[in-house]
This record gives sequence, structure tokens and C-alpha cells, in this order.
Amino acid sequence: MKWNEVGKIEIFGNRIAAKDAMILLDQDAQEPEWPTVNVEPGLFIVEVHLPQDWHCTRFRIRPLNSSPEAGPPVGTLDVDNGMAAFVDYDTFLSAVREDYDAYEEWTGMELDDELSINFSGRTEFRGSPLAYVKSGDGDGTFTALALVENGKTVGLECRFDQ
Repeated sequence: MKWNEVGKIEIFGNRIAAKDAMILLDQDAQEPEWPTVNVEPGLFIVEVHLPQDWHCTRFRIRPLNSSPEAGPPVGTLDVDNGMAAFVDYDTFLSAVREDYDAYEEWTGMELDDELSINFSGRTEFRGSPLAYVKSGDGDGTFTALALVENGKTVGLECRFDQ
């Protein structure tokens, strides 16, 4: 299977979440409402699998220089705007909590513009990255799997082709 790089992301926290790219994080949440895995901080690569031009069937985030395999399901990702995203949950939520009004404005303006003109990419809110891709055929409920290497969870994958 050939993977195409979307970008690299430095993960500073311990949790990576898969989310609908446009749905706002709840600033008061104690636990993520999205599929999440616990990982070691470090440099990660975000990749997409495109068996056809402009049709993503898989979306993953893994440590640079790793070769993980799909592990157990960690939940399902509901997408209702056709775009899925990965975030460093703790770091992103910290930026959101600093100024929720700015986050709402960023989501409705800059992020919305970014998603409307690009198939996949990477953007930031106050220095915290969000990597995104058009999810398969668009909206739906998709399986999220842990990525495992040497018996340890190291990343996250969303499958849009199931």
C-alpha cells in the first residue's frame, strides 16, 4: 500500500485525536469525545492512502521512521462536513482554552477557507497543528484504529473505505 505524506506534526502532549475537522472542541471537556490514542511525544508524519486521484480511503498519523500495523478499533469517527482531522489533543485544547472566541472565529473563517480549497493539508491554531483530509466519499461514520508497533500503540488510523 502506498501512502502519501500530508505533513509532519510535532506531538507535545500524550493524546492524538481524530475528529471532524469543523466541529469545535468542547473547552470544558474532561475527556475527548473523539477517538483518541495515548502516544509518546515526538515528530509524527500524517499520511493518506489514495487508490484513485482525490479519493482518500485511509488517513493515518504515525511516528516518523516507524512502520506500525493496524491494531484494535478505538472508536468511530462521525464526519458531517466531509473532512477529517488529527490533532495533538492536549496541546490543541490548551490553545482553545486560552481564547475560545478566537478559536470559534478561526474555525468559521480561516479553517473553513482552508478546507474549502484544499483536499488535504496542515494548518494551525495558535501554533497547534491540525492535519486534515477529505474523508472518502464525504460524510459518514468511520472506524478509527490504533496503530501498533512492537506491541505498543504509536499512532492512529481512520478508514473511510469500510
